[in-house]
Amino acid sequence: MQYCRLLGLSVAVFLMGTIALGGVANAQSPSDISICKIGSIQGRATAKRHDSTQWESVGLNDTFYPGDRIQTGKHCRIAIVLANDTVLRIDENTTVVFSGVQEKRSFLIELIQGAVHFFSRRTRSLKVTTPFVNAAVEGTEFLVKVERDHTLISLFEGRLLAENAQGSLLLSKGQSVVAHPGQAPVFKAIARPRDAVQWTLYYPSIIDFDMNGDKSPYPGDLQSKLGQSMAAHRRGDLDRALAIIDGLGEDIGDARFYIYRAGLSLTVGRVAQALADIQRAIDLQGDNSQAFALRAIVGVVQNRKAAAYADAQKAVALNPASPSALIALSYAHQARFSLAKAVEAAQTAVKKAPGHAIARARLAELRLSTGDLDGALRAAQRAVDLDPNNSRAHTVLGYANLTRINLAAAKEAFDKAIVLDSAAPLPRLGLGLAKIRQGHLTSGRADIELAAGLDPGNALIRSYLGKAYFDEKRSPLEARQLEIAKELDPMDPTPWFYDAIRKQTQNRPVEALQDLQKSIALNDNRAVYRSRLLMDEDLAARSASLGRIYNDL
Repeated sequence: MQYCRLLGLSVAVFLMGTIALGGVANAQSPSDISICKIGSIQGRATAKRHDSTQWESVGLNDTFYPGDRIQTGKHCRIAIVLANDTVLRIDENTTVVFSGVQEKRSFLIELIQGAVHFFSRRTRSLKVTTPFVNAAVEGTEFLVKVERDHTLISLFEGRLLAENAQGSLLLSKGQSVVAHPGQAPVFKAIARPRDAVQWTLYYPSIIDFDMNGDKSPYPGDLQSKLGQSMAAHRRGDLDRALAIIDGLGEDIGDARFYIYRAGLSLTVGRVAQALADIQRAIDLQGDNSQAFALRAIVGVVQNRKAAAYADAQKAVALNPASPSALIALSYAHQARFSLAKAVEAAQTAVKKAPGHAIARARLAELRLSTGDLDGALRAAQRAVDLDPNNSRAHTVLGYANLTRINLAAAKEAFDKAIVLDSAAPLPRLGLGLAKIRQGHLTSGRADIELAAGLDPGNALIRSYLGKAYFDEKRSPLEARQLEIAKELDPMDPTPWFYDAIRKQTQNRPVEALQDLQKSIALNDNRAVYRSRLLMDEDLAARSASLGRIYNDL
């Protein structure tokens, strides 16, 4: 996705060094050894341990053992990291049992109800059972969704065998199957299978509801309920914030309510509900700037650039002083490869609302992208000072310190950002880069894997993951990740550059030359997140590599 790539490229150099591979855990996991932990959680989830009959609340970094069961509530989504590096994104209203581990570290997962997105990079690492069909996996990426009368499996990468007592089917990339009770699985044509995992996407916040400007009261008891919800939101209690307003009727005649609820829904990936509320707000108040700003962000994340730009322009036209509208416009400009205009929009947002922490964080991101490291650090620190509970501000502060090789400060900022918003992929990516820079390749790669699981459609994170696999000498995993990155964003030169380096080390200089020439040709596409000076530095690095490849030839 466009918005999530801008920070990582500023620190690409931190993945360039090759560092020794760390150890791998033993193949068998007895019942007293944890087999997974929670890497991200939003909302409320509970677990019933294998040795207990009671359900208990769970939190970030909690560990689980064979026989443990996890259940997510409404508006909840979590990420589970298995000991074999597989990442599970678990949707709301889902129940999963960790049944155990077989030989060769094949994990047994039972999905009773709900939906799980699996991101696995080890062959024969998973066996998934459901009430209607089972899946045997060969290092792949796929979705399993269990509903009352059927199971749906969609395969995004790799291979998968879907089977039950009535029959079996071997899936390849892009295929889906459905199985009903007592029937063999059958192929199901789905035009856009990845639409089924829209709930995994991450949407950046653009509205500071404490600085909403309009202080007029809401009708009836809505004022009290929204006040309680916003207070819970400020405390980071997203589950409580959503629960308070969840039972409110759909006959509320105030557009501000639907804007607020849409913002919360996007935070947990409920884009369909958010879009419905945005449309309700527009129907009630056609000149509501924030409604169009929110819809613009949805368009940016979903790579619908023209629609996002139109909505952002309208948001600013309706309220030129709105920091939310200007922030949305900066994202839309960036998605259209207009970095200078993106910076200008962010600067205007800060000028119009100096105390708006989200606007400050956005400006810091863009300054970092243009090479203004001092300005980025100042803006990021100011954003943290304005709102210490803003995850995005800590994330940008982490990258600002990372570019200065201040690794301790960078890791501290990333850790804080993860605590505040564990579903955000950028702080995980940054933490992985910082660890790799310190020489901890295995641990850093694991963080980048989790970042990829948190945002599976992000080409840049895939490029970093491929480079980390290359440094670990984990062929052919690195090649596949770089190919996925090329498919996700054909205009990004990064995976072509890394692939050229990989092929050169494999004594494939002709192919390396072709990839590097492609990377050089695409270099100016990095204008979406880089200034001319930094792009020229990128080109210089590619030209130097080109010279080495010519020497090999």
